[in-house]
Amino acid sequence: MGSAQTVNRFHIIALILILIVGLSWIVHLLITSYQGLKGVQNYKGWLAGITADGTGSLLVAFHPEQAESKTILKLPNVTPDNFGVICPNGTKAAYTQWNEQQTVRYLVVQSLTSAKQHVFFDDLPAMNEIKTISWFPDHRRILFVKSDQTTHVNQEISMLDTGSGKVETLVKGGIRLVKRAEEENGEERMKFYMTQDELDRIVQSYGGKPVPLDDAGGYLMVEFAAPVLSPDGNRIVYSATLNRNYAKGENVPLWLASSLWVYDLTSGQNKMIYSPSDRSAVGKAIWTSDGSHVAFISYTGANGEGGAIEYMDLASAKVKTIFPPTAEHHNNVNLIALDRNEISFISAPKSGSLKNAKRWILNPETGETRLMPVQLKGQNALLRNFSNVQ
Repeated sequence: MGSAQTVNRFHIIALILILIVGLSWIVHLLITSYQGLKGVQNYKGWLAGITADGTGSLLVAFHPEQAESKTILKLPNVTPDNFGVICPNGTKAAYTQWNEQQTVRYLVVQSLTSAKQHVFFDDLPAMNEIKTISWFPDHRRILFVKSDQTTHVNQEISMLDTGSGKVETLVKGGIRLVKRAEEENGEERMKFYMTQDELDRIVQSYGGKPVPLDDAGGYLMVEFAAPVLSPDGNRIVYSATLNRNYAKGENVPLWLASSLWVYDLTSGQNKMIYSPSDRSAVGKAIWTSDGSHVAFISYTGANGEGGAIEYMDLASAKVKTIFPPTAEHHNNVNLIALDRNEISFISAPKSGSLKNAKRWILNPETGETRLMPVQLKGQNALLRNFSNVQ
């Protein structure tokens, strides 16, 4: 009897010691984690992007309310045409970078609390690039567009898990052969690989109106404007434009159809929510800060000029023009969402260029506009290719 009690007492003491060691280890991990995060700033509500710095670049965060800027990373080997983002809790950054031959643009994920760095997609074939990147709220996944320009533009909207390296493709663009000249019996003739009915179905699937087969070019391809996450991180808004590789006539746009889409990450449903009634194209779209509206650019010019800012109420699906193009504000691009559902955009006059451009703030309910002063390192800046940290 006494021996059994001794054994039980020994088991209890051993269990207590194991618990003490386990709790000590947990406390150690928590302290280490806190020390690693000490000094890390929350960047939710800021804007982030790449800006030029001599022969290299800087990854910069900018707070639109406080007009405060902060250099996150110095990137001497990264050109300013790249994309850069930071996750909301300030622990990690991501940016794109060209290889030495300037033939592949890949992705780099950099820890902001240590020297850890992970490189993704640097083994892509030539003429492939990663672009328009953004962090999910979980600080782990990145939304991006992969663009293969080996022959014609072939794009995909995908999601990368930076922990496991797993890539999930959400939306595919694709390339479709319409017709091409081929030699037959010593003569060159045009051979068609698509019927008029097939062409009509493809064009209508992107919100367009029927186009004669002879006017459809040789190849069709779908290009995506930057996909943007909703404030809750559950949906993606993007535009899809069906282009041909050539068009007959001067100043004739390449697009045959263009539309606005929402991808639901919970259900996997991909739905077209708007297509223009005329033959205009849809550019970049953004969510308003409360997630109830979508603002987007629609343009008529073959090179993206003549952009109007449209505003869509998601509950009613009604769309209204809140900022039409004028001689003073002819080229309107690069929408960014601000607090209180306000919208920031870059605008240039019809007679000028981006050198004459300024960044403005628009209230979509009242139509009121005002200049948005932005200075980085003491110089005026447009925040081109900047995006929301959310």
